[in-house]
Amino acid sequence: MNLSSSTLSADRPEILRARYSYGIWFGAALGLTFSIFAWGIDALLLNRMNGLYPWLKFLGALIPCMLVGGLAGWLSARFDKPMIALFLWAGAASVFAWLTVSLPLQITPRILGMVEPGIKDLLHYTYYESFASRFWVAYTWLAIFISLAGLLQIPLSDSAVFATSLFGKISPMLVTLVLMAICGTIVDTLNNELLRSPVDSVNTTVQFVLDNRGKEIDVLEARRMHLGALRTVDDLISPERKYIVSGYDQYLEQVQVLARFDKVWVECELVVSQLLSCEQVGNPR
Repeated sequence: MNLSSSTLSADRPEILRARYSYGIWFGAALGLTFSIFAWGIDALLLNRMNGLYPWLKFLGALIPCMLVGGLAGWLSARFDKPMIALFLWAGAASVFAWLTVSLPLQITPRILGMVEPGIKDLLHYTYYESFASRFWVAYTWLAIFISLAGLLQIPLSDSAVFATSLFGKISPMLVTLVLMAICGTIVDTLNNELLRSPVDSVNTTVQFVLDNRGKEIDVLEARRMHLGALRTVDDLISPERKYIVSGYDQYLEQVQVLARFDKVWVECELVVSQLLSCEQVGNPR
């Protein structure tokens, strides 16, 4: 009798609505957490490195990831079948993997060209066929973590829906948020870190020049900091500066970083984040 009552109560319209609503919030929170660790941390670090529009990728990923996650969570709750949920979350993982590759290498440059028209002709991004392998690497990691989180949705939603406290409703999804934090951190290393490290190298060298102007610098220290690369643009360097990756090779090892100093653009060439040369490009702003 108790089992029958429990079963009936679980099928009541208000309980079903609560499960559907929880599914949406579950998926949206999953997408939010992934976005924060896959692109939000990158944006924070780029902001500290004087990156140009450092939050662009994060903002471009946040809403799509939350919408896709919310839809997958809602559909999983509606079907209430673990295998269907697994299929739905695997589909969500493919969207996240596509964003992981396309956002920094295709979408952001186009948005940047609209936000900052003067920079459009200075960006030479190329989408190489080999980038398809980056998608599959990202998808493999995402499929593992997101599918595991998706399989946990249905059993976790039961305890959350019937919980009487706010903590009781939130706590079941914490384990999935930890999974997405780990996954987002792994995904960050696939593309973002490879494009962020050259910016850090240029910013560090420029800051060294600014801090030591007028001082005698040891030859070995100058070589270590690759100061020779800035010799031709030394008089253009200013404390106010912004950086953006302007080009790369198919392995993301040879990268060009565009620097804006006051009213001039300077492009620096790096190989494996080692600064090689810099030269003025484009027209003064």
